Amino acid sequence: AKTLESTSECDGAREAEGRMARTTTSAITGAFSYTGRYLARRLLDDGQRIVNLTNHPNRPVAFSPAELARIRTLPLDLADEVALARALEGVDVLYCTWWIRFAVGGDTHQKAAARLQRFFGLAKGAGVRKVVFSSHTRAREDSPYAYLAGKATAEQHLRESGIDYAIVRPCGIFGDGASESILMNNAAYVLRRTPLFLLAGSGNDRFQPIHVRDMAALCQYLGESVSSGEERDACGPDAPTARELFTRVARACGSRAFVAAPGLPTRLVTMMTKPLDLWTGDILLDTDDLDLMCSGLTVADDPNDAAIASRRSLFAWLDEVGPELGREYVSSVKRYYDKPRPS
Repeated sequence: AKTLESTSECDGAREAEGRMARTTTSAITGAFSYTGRYLARRLLDDGQRIVNLTNHPNRPVAFSPAELARIRTLPLDLADEVALARALEGVDVLYCTWWIRFAVGGDTHQKAAARLQRFFGLAKGAGVRKVVFSSHTRAREDSPYAYLAGKATAEQHLRESGIDYAIVRPCGIFGDGASESILMNNAAYVLRRTPLFLLAGSGNDRFQPIHVRDMAALCQYLGESVSSGEERDACGPDAPTARELFTRVARACGSRAFVAAPGLPTRLVTMMTKPLDLWTGDILLDTDDLDLMCSGLTVADDPNDAAIASRRSLFAWLDEVGPELGREYVSSVKRYYDKPRPS
């Protein structure tokens, strides 16, 4: 695996300090969550103060008391514009990773985009210098996938907000430990317990996730750049097909399951996971998730981006954490929705 310091984002920042803005205070939507936690660590190490906007204030944290003294935790209530505007006062950069995975309870991805439109406007009014938004690879407003169309709408709201901005586009993120990639961990959980692992579609669509440390490095680099309008793929160097990926996951965790792609429709494969959902109280995947995974849109838009090759390898990560993958199931519902979502 590549070291963090080898990534071009970090090298470029050091080589072009004259193009980097001095940042003293940053806001993160979820500084104790996944990407936010790694980003917060980098910013704290650089001496910054952090405003943690979150609906999960009681998450366990790996920061020292001295570091926590530099983190101010406030509610992320996107309906309370007065409180949000006050929270953003004095902030130099806003890192926005907030989004909804599931469109449930009358919520939609377009409603989420509308909430972010107001959020970006509040940031501009509060004097925030720049917003860095985490979108998705190949997001287009006319996408047939509601998740991508919503992300693209939010991107356009940001472009039109009048504030300096940058957009990062991951399709998936994996992290230091096995449980930090819900997709790979829970696939391994199934692979450890079944002799046959069936994929939807042809199994030939590719997936190009990024390591969370490389994601955090890219976000920080773009946040501190004085340029505006930078839009970058956040992908790693490995882009396996679904068949290749889950075969590697099986090998990494010691499973002998046979990975097959007999051309099953996504809805049928989703239905086959429902008994596990009943057992865990989670949603392993839904049809929208699986449709997107089979869409060909989970890869970099610019395969020639030189930064991609320098990032950490998914395959190396699988070899490293494989023995722990899938030993325990990780619930995305509990991780992300144990508190009410903003309305």
